[in-house]
Amino acid sequence: MHGTPAETRTLISDSTAALLAWAGRAMAPGGEAASELAAQLAASSEGGKAFRGRLILATFDACGGSDREAAAGAAGALELFQTAALLHDDVLDDSDTRRGRPAAHRAFEARHREAGWPGDPAAYGRAGAILAGDVALVAALRGATLAARRAGDVVGDLFDEMAALVTAGQHLDMRVAAAPWADLASLEHDITAVMRAKTASYTAEFPLALGAATAGAPAATIEALRAAGLPLGYAFQLRDDVLGLTGSPEVTGKPVGDDLREGKRTLLVWHVLAHGSLTERDAVLGVLGEQDASHDDLETAIAAVVSSGAIAAAEERIARHASEAREALVAALDDPEPVLALVDAAVHRSA
Repeated sequence: MHGTPAETRTLISDSTAALLAWAGRAMAPGGEAASELAAQLAASSEGGKAFRGRLILATFDACGGSDREAAAGAAGALELFQTAALLHDDVLDDSDTRRGRPAAHRAFEARHREAGWPGDPAAYGRAGAILAGDVALVAALRGATLAARRAGDVVGDLFDEMAALVTAGQHLDMRVAAAPWADLASLEHDITAVMRAKTASYTAEFPLALGAATAGAPAATIEALRAAGLPLGYAFQLRDDVLGLTGSPEVTGKPVGDDLREGKRTLLVWHVLAHGSLTERDAVLGVLGEQDASHDDLETAIAAVVSSGAIAAAEERIARHASEAREALVAALDDPEPVLALVDAAVHRSA
């Protein structure tokens, strides 16, 4: 029987809370420093929509699973994995905010500064966020191990593979960001590779596979769902990219244009450079990677992205990828409706 949305969210929340409580107990001999990490982890885990965890449970239901606690355990583990990824990403990207609040490294930095301690507050902040992310990852792996004990080794194997791939995807993202813009054909390929390894993997490919694995689905179904997750993950990332330029900060939790300031290589930026006018290209390149870019310059760059046709092209890709994902899910699942509802919510979301 499918759980209601409220029941699903409660299952995921309870699973995540149990893992955070375990981490707090494990760190307790560390005293005040451990309490500081635990408090930041709890704060950093709040405010998300739990899409990935909900996708695990929806797929579990679609595959007729019976041990929903095992699926909830995997879902909670994946949500903490995302927390770890976000904590580390914000340090690597030097982001100021996350989900409408100061990013973790900024919060640690502020504590250092307010306490008047000697040394570099920014370095302390980065170290604190990295370590909090490490603890979140340890707790996530523990959750995956516990789920595997109930549902079988394939759950743990999938989770481990996902963690390794996402880490490589993050490094690839950094390499692409450091590379020159000269070869636009290679750049489009590299950006797509980042989307596949970093986002599509833990946003859709592996949540679908983990949901099926915890339900005891056959290997062929798991593989079919992994394949379906790739176009879904691409659509999800493209929606993120569009919202990063056109969404409301009050809804997205991050300032408009932050991706441009951080110098992120996205298909939107690639489109402007490959197909935009000289004026449009110059407007975007003028703010890309410039943390102190002015509000007016960012607005000009965003207008250039829109006028170049990049947003329209992204919307077309989103629709195409979403259609591919839906067709693959219908073919792979006897009861695809719980999953399809989440697919529609993901690709049409406003945050």
